[in-house]
Amino acid sequence: MFVDSHCHINFEGLADRLPQVLENMREQSVTHALCVSVDLETLPSVLDIASRYENVYASVGVHPDHEDVQEPSVADLVELAKHPKVVAIGETGLDYFRLGERTIDDMEWQRERFRVHIRAAHATGKPLIVHTRAASEDTLRIMEEERAGEPGGVMHCFTEPWAIAERAIAQNFFISLSGIVTF
Repeated sequence: MFVDSHCHINFEGLADRLPQVLENMREQSVTHALCVSVDLETLPSVLDIASRYENVYASVGVHPDHEDVQEPSVADLVELAKHPKVVAIGETGLDYFRLGERTIDDMEWQRERFRVHIRAAHATGKPLIVHTRAASEDTLRIMEEERAGEPGGVMHCFTEPWAIAERAIAQNFFISLSGIVTF
């Protein structure tokens, strides 16, 4: 039995062939999947898939790379997390990989959004899905300040050294190695 703990089967290219995607999963002994939300605008498609398929679950959150989207409040996330198929808060976190002309100081909006998600995880008792890329020190600092280890969760998209993994594990987080480790 395998569980896909982080997929985006609501994305274009997958959603339009969802029955085949789910059949392929079944053929490979993937029994359950967590379809992860990246913004509130597309959350209805995530919730729709989770509602239609018994073995698909959902998260609610806004990815750190998504700028021009509806900003969630703690109350928004808590309310959305009441859906019976929502099992986690996220995808959230910090991503400084593509700063371009900006500086880390310009990323305060990401840090505040991350805090909102952690507070929603506390309020709901649901674990966090944390995306961190080129931002490990700020990510771990905020996790410590906001006591993210109390709900716990998974460090998704993890490409950091072992010392960073150890600090996340000490805060009650699992480590997920995604396809990004291939490049």
